[in-house]
Amino acid sequence: MNTEESKDGKLKAAMSKNKKLIIIIASIVVLVTGICGAYVLSVKNKVEAWNDKIYPGVQAYGIDLGGKTKEEAIDLINTQLLSLIGDKVIKVSVGDNSFELKYSDVNPTVSADETVEEALEYGKDAKLFKKKKMIENGVEVNVDTVLSYDEEKVNEFANNVNNQVKVEAVDATISISGSNISVTQETNGKHIDVEALINEIKGCIDPDPEKAEEVSVELQEYSPRITAEALNKINGIMSSFSSTFSQSDSGRVENLRIATGYINGTLLMPGDEFSYNNTIGPTTPERGYKEANTYVGATIVPGYGGGVCQVSSTLYRAVIQANIRSTERRNHSMTVGYAKPGLDATVAAGYIDYKFVNTYDFPVYIQGYLSGNQVVFNIFGNKEAMGGKTYELVNEILETYNYGTEEVKDASLNEGTRIVKSSGANGCKASGYLVTYENGVQINKELISTDVYSARNEVVSVGTKKVEAQVEQPAETTPEQPTEETPAN
Repeated sequence: MNTEESKDGKLKAAMSKNKKLIIIIASIVVLVTGICGAYVLSVKNKVEAWNDKIYPGVQAYGIDLGGKTKEEAIDLINTQLLSLIGDKVIKVSVGDNSFELKYSDVNPTVSADETVEEALEYGKDAKLFKKKKMIENGVEVNVDTVLSYDEEKVNEFANNVNNQVKVEAVDATISISGSNISVTQETNGKHIDVEALINEIKGCIDPDPEKAEEVSVELQEYSPRITAEALNKINGIMSSFSSTFSQSDSGRVENLRIATGYINGTLLMPGDEFSYNNTIGPTTPERGYKEANTYVGATIVPGYGGGVCQVSSTLYRAVIQANIRSTERRNHSMTVGYAKPGLDATVAAGYIDYKFVNTYDFPVYIQGYLSGNQVVFNIFGNKEAMGGKTYELVNEILETYNYGTEEVKDASLNEGTRIVKSSGANGCKASGYLVTYENGVQINKELISTDVYSARNEVVSVGTKKVEAQVEQPAETTPEQPTEETPAN
C-alpha cells in the first residue's frame, strides 16, 4: 500500500467518526429540545390553568382570594368582607358624650366586581416562568375596594347627635305698652358644627375591617337670631296711621279686632318679609271671624272676615309712611269709604296679599289696636334713622267714571214705583304719591302706584204690576142750606 492510499483511508475513517459524532450531538439536541419543549408545554399548561383564577396569596383585607374564580371571589367579597365591615363602628365623642355609628346602619356596599377584576389581573402580564413561580410560591398582595354607603344616613346620624347635645338659644324679647319699651336679654345656645361632623365621618370611613375610627368634635356657643343689642335699637315711633269705622256692624268690628290683634306685636328683623295673609290666617268662623260685607268683583256680598281689608289698608298707610315700600300690594276693585282712592291695600286669601320687607338695618315692631271707632297702627323702630324726615301718602284723582243705573223689573211693585236697591258709586283712576318732608318742608314727591277703580252701578227695582182702574160713583146732592151771616162787629 502506497502512502496516498494510506492517507485516503485515514481521512475516510476520520470522516466516518465525525459523522457519527454529529449524529450523536444532533440526537442529544433533539432530545434536549424535546425534553425542554415538553417542560415548557407543561409549565404553560399549568399557568394557563390559572388564567381564570386568582393567584395564590392575593387577599382583600385579610380574605384569601387565591385559587378563586371571579364569581367565587365576588361572592366572598359580598359576604365575608361586607359582614366584617358591617360589624365596624365609628366612635364619636362630643365633650363628655359618646356616640357610635355602626357601619351596618349606613347600608355599606363594596365594589366587588372591580376589586376581583384587579385581583384576577394581578401577575397575568408577567413572563411565563415568573407566573409559574407566583403560582408555586404564592404572592403577598392586598387589593383595595371602594366602599359606598348611604350618605343620608350619615347626615341623619350627625343631626341626631346634635339634637341630643345641643342647648337651644333663647331669643331676646321686646314688649311695648303705650310708648314704654321693655327688652329682655337673650340666652346663648350650644351646638355642634353638623357639617364639620359629617365631613369628619366621611373622611374616616374605611373598608378595612381591622381599622378603628374615632371622631371628636366640640360644642360651640352661638347667639340666637334676636339679640337684646338689636332690639335696643328700637327707641320710638317712626310712623302712625289710623282709620275710622262704624260700630253699627258688630260682625265687622269683631273682624277688625281679630285681624288687628294678630298683627299687634309683630317683630321684623332686617330682611324679614311680612305677609298679611299669613299673619292673620284664614278668615274662618272656626277662628272667630264673623260675616260682614265684602267686595266680590263689582258686587257687595256678605262673607267671613269682611272688614279685614280696612286693617290691611290702615297698616299699609302706617308702614309706607315709615318709608318701607311694599313688595306686594293691590287696590280694591271699587272705592272704599275708609280710604281715599290710591291709598288702600286689598287682600284675598290665596291670591291677593299685602307684603313688605324690613329694609332697615334694625328691627321694626308693629303695634296695632282698636281705640273707640278707630283702627290704629304704630311702627316702632330707630327714630334717628328717619334723619329728621317725615312721610305722607297722598292721592291724586286722574279720571272719574260716572256710575250708571241698572233697572230690575219687579212684578211685586205697582207700575210707576221705583225703589233703589243699592246705591251707585263713581269709579276713578287715581295715583298715590309718597311725599317727603324735612323740617316741615316738602323735599320730594314719589309716585307709588296708579290704580283703577270700577264704578258701581245704582240698582233700581221698577214695578211692573198693573193697577186696576176704579169706577167713579156719582156724587150725592144735598139741599142747599141757608148761610148764616156773621154779624158785624
